[in-house]
Amino acid sequence: MTFTNLAADADVPAQLLSFSLLNPPSGASVNASNGVFTWRPTIAQSPITHPISVKVADNGSPSLSAIQNFLVTVIKPVKPTMSAPVVSGGRFNFTIAGGIGPDYTILASTNLTTWTSILTSNSPTPPFLFTDPETTNFNQRFYRVLLGP
Repeated sequence: MTFTNLAADADVPAQLLSFSLLNPPSGASVNASNGVFTWRPTIAQSPITHPISVKVADNGSPSLSAIQNFLVTVIKPVKPTMSAPVVSGGRFNFTIAGGIGPDYTILASTNLTTWTSILTSNSPTPPFLFTDPETTNFNQRFYRVLLGP
């Protein structure tokens, strides 16, 4: 989530404005000089509605300020699904479908006990094709998909 907060100072000459967040959710930030708000919620921050307060203050004496409050609802991501696997040209692959936004981490295991991360795809546009380049090195291999961050 990214947006720009706008503010103006009516004084002549205009004073410098500075933006800040009051009690922001973890990971949220605002650029103090240009008001650009950024936040990429984690999976743990869903499904929750988060109150956000942006404050802008001038550098006058006394300093004047304003606060804008709003709510952001982070929806729970769609559970990812994997298509039936296909072996094509000696390569093992499957398609992963799900929601846009989270990272997709593909884990692999040969024993269903020890899992190794083999790919993290940062916020891809599903569905996307995964091809395992190491399938010839194992008698059997299991896969799972986790969402993050």
